[in-house]
This record gives sequence, structure tokens and C-alpha cells, in this order.
Amino acid sequence: MGEYFQTIVDLQATEDEAGELGAAVLAWLVDGGIVEATCQDESRGGGHAPGPRYATAVVEPDEGLHRLSNNGMHLVTGRTVFYSMGVDAIACPWCATAVAWEQLSGAVDEWYAGAAGTRGCGGCGRAMGLNDWRWQPPWGFGYLGFEFWNWPPLAQGFLSEVGRRLGHRTVLAAGKL
Repeated sequence: MGEYFQTIVDLQATEDEAGELGAAVLAWLVDGGIVEATCQDESRGGGHAPGPRYATAVVEPDEGLHRLSNNGMHLVTGRTVFYSMGVDAIACPWCATAVAWEQLSGAVDEWYAGAAGTRGCGGCGRAMGLNDWRWQPPWGFGYLGFEFWNWPPLAQGFLSEVGRRLGHRTVLAAGKL
């Protein structure tokens, strides 16, 4: 069966502002009834359970979501690699040169360890941070994420509104464990 996750990743929040931005968006989610205010206990997967109006955030509601043992929204702060399952393609946003995973995996390790993790494109020569490359499926490297477990697909309007409230560029990393 497996567990599904979707993470809205803020690609621009700094370490210093991640907590405040995360709290502001969480308050909006709670006020809108999208998630519950209190966290579930770890036996239910932790995180904030879907609220009475969670359906406004998804493409199509799933009546079984509330019965799942792991259905929380986790606010993730701290230096994190927000991954999707697998990497189908990575390309330069400037010249569209394809890049193999092996060419950036070292940069991912460096970034996770605290360095910038930049690499130059073999096609145009531009040096870029990991969030500048075009990842398929999307990956994000940052300090703030909103991780939804086993929710139906999040609606584009909801994703756009979260990005607007953050005031930053976001991506949606997703996968199944």
C-alpha cells in the first residue's frame, strides 16, 4: 500500500525567518479549517490532522483521509533536502542542457552539510545553486516545508496561495514510501 507525501517547499526562506513564516502559514491553515490546531500524537503519525475544511486545499476530497493512521501535516524547519522519489531529469534553466544525477549528487551532499552546493553547467558554464536547476520531479533545498501525509493531490490554487503568503518561490516535492 505505502505512504504518500507532498511537501510544499519554500525555496527562499532563510534559516532565521523559517520559523516565523512557518508559524504564520500554519495559523492561516488552522484559521481556514484546513488543519487542526493541535498536533496528533505520534501513534497517529504526528502532525496536524486534516481540519473540517481540508477539502478546500485538495483537488478532490477523500472521505477516508480522516480514518488513516498517518494523515498529518508536518511543519518542517531547519536545513532540509526536500526530495521527490527519484530523479527523472535535471536540466539547466538557461540552456536546457541535461545533467546526470551523478553530476549534482556531490553538490546535494555539500549543501546538506552546510555548504552552498553550487555547480556549473557543462553547456553554458553558469554556476548555479541547487534550487536553480530544473528538477523532474521537483526537489527543493531549504529551511521550510509543509509536509502533507496521505492527502489527496493538493489543488493548484491552494499551492499558489501558500506561495503568495510566503512571498517566495515554492515547489511541490512528492512521492510514495
